[in-house]
Amino acid sequence: MNVRHMRGAVLAASMVAMLAMLPAGCNDDNPNTSDLDGYFENNPYVSDPRSTPTRVVSIAPESATLNTVGARAVFTATGGTSPYKWDVANGSVGSISPSGGSEAIYTATSIGANDVIVSDRNGNAAIAHISGTTVAVADLVVSANPATLTTDLALSVLTVTGGTAPYTWDITFDTRGAFRNGNNTGENVVYKRLSSGNNAVTVHDGSGKSKSLVISQPP
Repeated sequence: MNVRHMRGAVLAASMVAMLAMLPAGCNDDNPNTSDLDGYFENNPYVSDPRSTPTRVVSIAPESATLNTVGARAVFTATGGTSPYKWDVANGSVGSISPSGGSEAIYTATSIGANDVIVSDRNGNAAIAHISGTTVAVADLVVSANPATLTTDLALSVLTVTGGTAPYTWDITFDTRGAFRNGNNTGENVVYKRLSSGNNAVTVHDGSGKSKSLVISQPP
């Protein structure tokens, strides 16, 4: 083997070694776009804007962060030729509903990443990205000031913290107490003693959790 052939063999061996050192699975596929890839594969009449150099249809905002189930975001489409068609890449995370004209409302059914796709009648599309992380919610804490009512018609201010709004209150024994002016919603309500005998008051938050406290009402 002459010197030239030896140098070529060494170079080839070096390239093979370098390729072997590359991480497995190194390619152009992005796992974060798998839902979008599937959407455009299943809707071949819609142009993927990620591979389109000129943007015919635009969407605003281009991203939204939703950290609670039931949270909503409003998107608006411009450009192209109406009517617009709205869809999501992952229907298990959220849904999109047209609200008339060029607007649509996205609702989170779980917390996570998703994409909103809008397309015009010619198949031109735009994408908006949804992100979200679960936010820790503090436990419900209720208090009464004062917690003991010694005379009929005496008042106590009830307060709730933590949980998720809105808050609704109810009373165990209606003959022993009532909410002033019938108001039983909000972070603060006013309880009024009607007769003796301890009473229990319970607050329910927007996620279905509840917490109770006892109002002492001695004879």
